[in-house]
Amino acid sequence: MKANNNNQAVIIDPAESNSIIKYIEKNQISITAILLTHHHSDHTAGVTDILNHTSVPVYSPDKKINGTTKVVNEGDKIDLNFIKMEVIETPGHTLDHIVFYNKNHKVLFAGDTLFRLGCGRVFEGTYKQMFASLKRIEKLHDDTLVYCGHEYTISNLNFLQSIFHNYQNFKYLKKKIYLQLSKTQASIPFNLGEEKSFNPFLSSGSSFYQSFKKDNNFTDLAMFSYLRDSKNNF
Repeated sequence: MKANNNNQAVIIDPAESNSIIKYIEKNQISITAILLTHHHSDHTAGVTDILNHTSVPVYSPDKKINGTTKVVNEGDKIDLNFIKMEVIETPGHTLDHIVFYNKNHKVLFAGDTLFRLGCGRVFEGTYKQMFASLKRIEKLHDDTLVYCGHEYTISNLNFLQSIFHNYQNFKYLKKKIYLQLSKTQASIPFNLGEEKSFNPFLSSGSSFYQSFKKDNNFTDLAMFSYLRDSKNNF
C-alpha cells in the first residue's frame, strides 16, 4: 500500500520478494513496515529477502511467523506514518488470522478471510468461527474498499452460478467483472457494499438468498456450511 502524497509505502502479505524489491528500487519508495495477516507461506515467503533489503518492523498475529518484530491483537492500532490501521481478529481460515482496517479511509486488507464472491477455505478454525469473522466484516461501512489475498473471483462466480441457477443479477455482475479485468487485469479491489449484495458467504440478506435458505430449511450458519462444503468440492 502506497501513500498518495509521498514515497512511503507498507507491504502486506509478501508472497515473494523479487518483484517487490525491483518496484521499490525503481520508484525510490521508502517502506515503513510489513503487515502479515496469517502464517501461510504464500503470504510470508518474501519477508526475509525484503528485510535483507530494508530493515522495517514486521507486524503479525504470532511471534512464530518468520520476521515478526511486533505481535498485534484485536483492537490494536498501528501507526504507519501515512495511515493508521486497526487490527481485527478473524479466525477461521487459520486460527491466527487478522485483517487490517482503516475507518477514515474506508479500506480493508482482508487476507484470506474474504474474497470477492467467496471466502477462505477453513483449514484450522471451525465453520462457526469463520462465519462469525465474516459477520464482523459485514458490519463495516459499505463504502469500504477491500483488498484480498488472491484473485479467485471468476472461479467463485462460476461456483455461485452453479448453486443459484436462476439468480439473474450474476449476469450483470459477470459483465462488470470482465470489463474490470480487461481494463486492469484484476478484479480487486472491490466495494464491500456491493459484495454484501452478491456474496452469500458474507451476507445472506438478499431476497434471493433468503428464499434459498427458507426452501432448504437452513439457518444462516447451516447455509454457510452448505456453501463452504460445496465450494470445497467444486
